[in-house]
Amino acid sequence: MKPNGLRLFLEEIEVDRVRKPVSTELCIADYLKRHRGPILFENIKGYPEYRGIGNLCYSREIIAKALKVDPDKLVEKLASALDKPLSYDYTDNAPFLENHEDDPNLKDIVPLAIFHEKCRRYYTTGTIVLAREPPDGRMNASFHRLMWVEGNRFAIRLVPRDLYRFYMWNKEHGMDTKVAVVCGIHPAICLAAATSYPDLNELSYARIFYEFKCIRIDGLDIPSDAEFVMVGSILHDEEWEEGPFIDVTGTWDKVRMQPILEVDRVYWRSNPIWHFILPGGVEHKLLMGLPQEPRIYRIVKNTVPSIRKVYLTPGGCSWLHAVISIDKRNEGEGVNAGLAALAAHPSLKLVIVVDSDIDVYSYEEVEWALATRLQPDRGIHIVRGAHGSTLDPSTGKTGLTSKWIIDATLPVEANREDYKREW
Repeated sequence: MKPNGLRLFLEEIEVDRVRKPVSTELCIADYLKRHRGPILFENIKGYPEYRGIGNLCYSREIIAKALKVDPDKLVEKLASALDKPLSYDYTDNAPFLENHEDDPNLKDIVPLAIFHEKCRRYYTTGTIVLAREPPDGRMNASFHRLMWVEGNRFAIRLVPRDLYRFYMWNKEHGMDTKVAVVCGIHPAICLAAATSYPDLNELSYARIFYEFKCIRIDGLDIPSDAEFVMVGSILHDEEWEEGPFIDVTGTWDKVRMQPILEVDRVYWRSNPIWHFILPGGVEHKLLMGLPQEPRIYRIVKNTVPSIRKVYLTPGGCSWLHAVISIDKRNEGEGVNAGLAALAAHPSLKLVIVVDSDIDVYSYEEVEWALATRLQPDRGIHIVRGAHGSTLDPSTGKTGLTSKWIIDATLPVEANREDYKREW
């Protein structure tokens, strides 16, 4: 069978291969921590016919290649596509239908992983949950970690976004939430599933950049080229202690009661590929942060039309710190851009605004702008008593934080030749 989806993409990029046997218990996590770039595990202990991919969405360049866009225009393309979803076609057949098991013992079928010695619990991290908005609305796709409890049951981490809202609606009506969980999927769908935007069908968003078909199972649209599919329900009346778990900040997320996801059936392709995402690693940060940049870009552009770039920095966990470049035309636009960014992404704690000649992706250039163009008493603006990110441990029990904007742009009337960097 001709490769498609994730398999075809792996033939288009450089992937390092590990052929010796590796265990899902800490060993794969260790490889992902040390390795820079995509890595394919060809021999997973306990799962002789399975393979595993890690560090798949490791760089902006890899994601841009998957979306077939210029890396330098990635954020702008994603921003313009948010309001232009495309319909996807349907098929009656899918390679993952080749193998299936009802009422499965998940530990026997799914290569669950232990990622840290401190928490020896089996998890999935590259899993995308598909659900339909109740009672019969649009499809939604979103990443969720799953902690194996026993047999065919996971505890699913839900945050207060679309799937949580669907779950709560069904719970109030005494109903379970039907879901399909996919793993081993094209990066275009991964990026779409990591995107949070009002009333968005993430599959239709992915379809702008990647051509695929869906098969409908139990009323849910499932990309036909997925490697693994688990079909089941999030139970409305049962919870389990989930965690602790390393989050995008690299710190431990707390233990909390979370709903049970009960799997009825598992489907998988022959010689399937499972997606491992290292908690707190580069891929985790990029999939969290990059999808926020188009939303920030759009909202800042309404306030400061001359915005050029938005970047959520790795040092800020790709979540808490942003650098924005603008072509400043009026005094105060740097502060306005910072305020708009804080409103667009409420988890932001710091926004640095620079002129468009500064490369936002370069730590050195941004710091150089702070050194040569900023006077702190005039350029630093602090917002006190704001609600902060739940991922920021410094907010403590109150959840409140101070946020700051650093306007490192030059005055409009400045002679730019005096501030030009020659080398």
